[in-house]
Amino acid sequence: MKTSKSAIFLFELMIIILVFTLAAAICTQIFARSYTMSQESRALTMGSINAQTVAEQFKANGEAPEDLYFDKEWAAVSEGDAYYTVKLEDGGSTDEMKSADVRIYQTGKNDSIYTLHVKRFEG
Repeated sequence: MKTSKSAIFLFELMIIILVFTLAAAICTQIFARSYTMSQESRALTMGSINAQTVAEQFKANGEAPEDLYFDKEWAAVSEGDAYYTVKLEDGGSTDEMKSADVRIYQTGKNDSIYTLHVKRFEG
């Protein structure tokens, strides 16, 4: 029995299309995952910068500054529009040492995405 050359060519073409489709699906997943990792990394970086700012204010005057609120792009907003919140929480204090934790929260999540421990000598 004789097979035509066009049937073999079509079969090879279908296999090539299948391989490229699988490669495209894998690449799409990798790009989506990298975008998510990039967003998480940016949130951690911006959170640490803002936590350091609050920590320096606490170290300078020993009092807790008001909570800071930010949108997804880390622009300052009011409490109702906040996507990220920076809070200074009491970490236990003695007569000589004040301690606090600066925590960054994402709206709707209970766990902080970043925590910075701060101490201030009161002596």
